[in-house]
Amino acid sequence: LNIAAVLKTDLEAKQLHPLLSCAHQHYCTVAPISDLVTRFYARFLSQDHPGVIGHLGTTFGKHHVSLESVVQIGFQGNLAEIVVVTHDVREGNFRQALDEIQTLEAVDSIPSILRVL
Repeated sequence: LNIAAVLKTDLEAKQLHPLLSCAHQHYCTVAPISDLVTRFYARFLSQDHPGVIGHLGTTFGKHHVSLESVVQIGFQGNLAEIVVVTHDVREGNFRQALDEIQTLEAVDSIPSILRVL
């Protein structure tokens, strides 16, 4: 039995059955994801050169991203693995910092980005 079809045909075409409608839009507006404030975990693979961690920190700072921790945890092949955890930050600021970090010559990739609850 297709309950949705039965509920739709029960009413006039102009009306939607209350079980099939969602009328909560008037309660609040949906905020842009860039305004979300949360913590982030990011893992970078980069060249193992002096100053790479400093460039990461400077770039994050330029975009008002405060870092809770920065750790180089080892290697994957010939690339250093660097993990960063931020304090609460606007996602828009974090994403702008990542866009700039991806252009750094020493950064090979950013394989993991997670929101931290």
